[in-house]
Amino acid sequence: MNDNVSRSIFISFLLFFIGFLLGVSLSTHYTIHENDINIAPFLEKEFSEEKLSFSYIFTNNFKAALILSFGGTLTFGGLAFLNLVLNGMNLGALFYEALSLNDLNVFLLLTIPHGVFEIPGLIIAGATGFKIPYEVLRFALGKKEEIITEEDAKEFFKLVGISIVLIFIAAVIESTITMKIAKNI
Repeated sequence: MNDNVSRSIFISFLLFFIGFLLGVSLSTHYTIHENDINIAPFLEKEFSEEKLSFSYIFTNNFKAALILSFGGTLTFGGLAFLNLVLNGMNLGALFYEALSLNDLNVFLLLTIPHGVFEIPGLIIAGATGFKIPYEVLRFALGKKEEIITEEDAKEFFKLVGISIVLIFIAAVIESTITMKIAKNI
């Protein structure tokens, strides 16, 4: 992996982490009173068997990876930037909610098994969304001879493939192991 890819992955990680911190920070301004809201009907509808299936989980995360990689490329990194920050914010808000409800161990049990694959998959997809715009910028600044080389294209699709494999593994784990953990908690 060359330095440019490593740099893109690091930037993607940083954006996701900044989003996570924003999610935690913004959540501190709102309080959740367990007795004030009954979210059970919403959760039953939102987390039906269909929405917890492998195909549903994989399809949603696959779309996210495509938006991060190809959408990021088409918007000169804009969609990758936005998606990484928003995904991080979502996780940060859920983390803070679990922390404030003293359910951190439940949060970790339901996040870590598939998250160790899903989060890197999304970060790599985000890095992919920065790859081609970065190469175009280097060309525009006179730092390289060709706008997009064959090597650039191969690297782009290799990163897309890696992110999809990671997201596939995460979907398998989330739809099986994470669901079993959730039912036993």
